[in-house]
Amino acid sequence: MTFKLAELPYAYDALEPHIDARTMEIHHSKHHNGYTNNLNNAIAGTDLAGKSIEEICATPGLSGGARNNGGGYYNHNMFWTSM
Repeated sequence: MTFKLAELPYAYDALEPHIDARTMEIHHSKHHNGYTNNLNNAIAGTDLAGKSIEEICATPGLSGGARNNGGGYYNHNMFWTSM
């Protein structure tokens, strides 16, 4: 499975004045996109490739790039939908 950066369910400026559009854009297009790309690179060619993000994050002893980027990817997906 290749993970993709999901589009936000709202515009970058939708949370103003609490969170400004520039912060949202950077957080989505740079940070979340980075977690997405780095997760795909970390799991490529491993037993984790083809698993869901929930399965990856629940893997006992998960470490390194898969753990850090998998957690960042999962947390950001949850963050965008809960805002």
